Amino acid sequence: MSSLSHLLEPSTRPSVVADLARFVGNTVAAQSGLTGIALKGAVAAAKQIDSNIVEKGISRLLPDILGEIEHLWQEFEASPSSDFGAYVEPRSTEVTDAVMNVADKHAQSIDVAALAKAYDSLRGRASKIIGPNVPELARILQRHM
Repeated sequence: MSSLSHLLEPSTRPSVVADLARFVGNTVAAQSGLTGIALKGAVAAAKQIDSNIVEKGISRLLPDILGEIEHLWQEFEASPSSDFGAYVEPRSTEVTDAVMNVADKHAQSIDVAALAKAYDSLRGRASKIIGPNVPELARILQRHM
């Protein structure tokens, strides 16, 4: 059986991070209303601080997120399913909670006040954004396995 830790190997990680960064960009761009305005503004402000902040953030969080969902990958591999996205869709809440727990843990070490403030202000809405996108996140990971 394979392990999601494969995605952290030097030959694989850069393309995984790049695909996830595009996914984040597309997800942010698709948001509308007040949440969309706030989220787009926060990402734009963060990119002014560091143009590669999304990629760096993904790279920093990726090992912990993969560790949190490894058991789902193992269950998926043992199942007859061939689509990791479809497999985790009924478990979207579990995956969302795992992603948010990892993000919260890392947010405690943010040393740029503007970024910490943006994270705190958007944290409550994040689950509603992540949840419906869990299947696509899983499919991106599967493509690199």
